Amino acid sequence: MNLEPNKYFGITTKSIKTESFNISLTSHSANSKILLHSHDKPYLCLLASGTYKEDSNITDIITQGEVLYRTANYEHSNSFSDKGGLCLNIEINNHQKFTTLNKLHLPFKVSKQKGNLEMYKLLYGLKRGLSNDILNIYCYESMIAVMNVFNGEGDINWVKKIKELINDNPLETISLDKLSIEFSLHPNYIVRKFKEITGFKLSEYLTKIRLEHSVKQLLISKENITSIALENGFYDQSHFNRNFKKHIDTTPNNFRKVITG
Repeated sequence: MNLEPNKYFGITTKSIKTESFNISLTSHSANSKILLHSHDKPYLCLLASGTYKEDSNITDIITQGEVLYRTANYEHSNSFSDKGGLCLNIEINNHQKFTTLNKLHLPFKVSKQKGNLEMYKLLYGLKRGLSNDILNIYCYESMIAVMNVFNGEGDINWVKKIKELINDNPLETISLDKLSIEFSLHPNYIVRKFKEITGFKLSEYLTKIRLEHSVKQLLISKENITSIALENGFYDQSHFNRNFKKHIDTTPNNFRKVITG
């Protein structure tokens, strides 16, 4: 079964077409199943909450906070857990135009990675009813952030390894002295070159990844904001709130209320 553009199973709670993208938010009930199907266009899917199993040529478990890039006409079926699921879908209207304009190479197969702050910012903006032009920009930022990870654009080997270290262990203390010894590079060179290659200061990148980790906790637990802040490497709630608002344009508490209802 091939679905039309911006058509998804489940209950569609939001559906918007912008200049370059189709965006939809779909809710899926506990233990629901979706038969084998495909989509006419390539798209990203952020699982904002819940868990599901995906069957195609392989079987994979998608957990809360993960993003899938699915190619056009990729056939798959899904089985949601007893927690159900909430999916944010970003579909590219004209993927050939998109890749040409942005000099991006879309993956040739289904690919998975952790969700990023750009997608959570889009999710919040969609729920709040922001204007189409702003949502279109958020989609661009989300798509490019995801594709840059898939493509490893501009990364040299030691930069890639540092990013992997932070991504895999966001709550561990980062020691410039240890990185310097491991890569035989001066700490000041690491700091300067990391910014040049990634566009982020090393401290900014670490904060961004820790915020992404905290978002998952905000959506799946009822833990208080201060505890989440401290567990994710922020020295107090005020520090956490300030950085959260800088990246997502709202406070952690308000984000949780808007997304989880």
